[in-house]
Amino acid sequence: MNPFDLLYQELDQWNFEGEQAVFWWRDDDAQKNHPSLLRLVDLAGQYDVPLALAVIPAGSEHSLRELTERNPDLSLLQHGYQHRNHASKEEKKQELGAHREHKLILAELQKGFDMLKQVAGARMCPVLVPPWNRISPGLFPDLSKIGFKGISCFGARKQSLASDDLWIVNTHVDIIQWRPEKRFIGEKPAIGQLLSHLRDKRLDAADRAEPTGLLTHHLVHDEECWLFLKKLLSALDEHPAVTWLAAERVFQTRWR
Repeated sequence: MNPFDLLYQELDQWNFEGEQAVFWWRDDDAQKNHPSLLRLVDLAGQYDVPLALAVIPAGSEHSLRELTERNPDLSLLQHGYQHRNHASKEEKKQELGAHREHKLILAELQKGFDMLKQVAGARMCPVLVPPWNRISPGLFPDLSKIGFKGISCFGARKQSLASDDLWIVNTHVDIIQWRPEKRFIGEKPAIGQLLSHLRDKRLDAADRAEPTGLLTHHLVHDEECWLFLKKLLSALDEHPAVTWLAAERVFQTRWR
């Protein structure tokens, strides 16, 4: 069966039960108004879908502020500090792991937080997106002292709070196959990730309150990625059980 037919069947089940399937969209590695970023923002705008950009503070440009001022459905999150790996060659890449003193990492994150506020202004959503979706849990208790209200990695969350006042909302659908080369993962695997999280939520095997997160990386999209995104957004736009939320609502920063 066509993967999109399976998606519609799942969404129909949500509709039959009188429930809304809630989604959010996070795109990583923004620093400037790259042509691929502008293309992504334009695509999101075509379907009135809120888009959260995870911005690398070091090297970020004020052109991002102009972009957010022209696009009210954009939010800027903090993507680590430099997106620099500090793990050994034998380990998975990490910037915010246990490889350095927490005091040094927290000082970098504070610097990045202040830098991003200058770039994003009121459009900054105080959420930390760890590079490579990995972070040492020992950092959690101090993140709220910097000003963070949320954290976002990848995979269904095990709990809704990382620590007091630090909300967890992850992404669940990565459209990129990273190895052996960066390319579109394929329609069937991408929809499969989406279905897996939706079904687990509906059957109470995952936290039903966690929105299903779409993860993209505009800088490495091939043409197949772009075609899939347009097809997916169009399909979701047509279904009555689908709701998209902006990052501010996902992380409840409007009420905290």
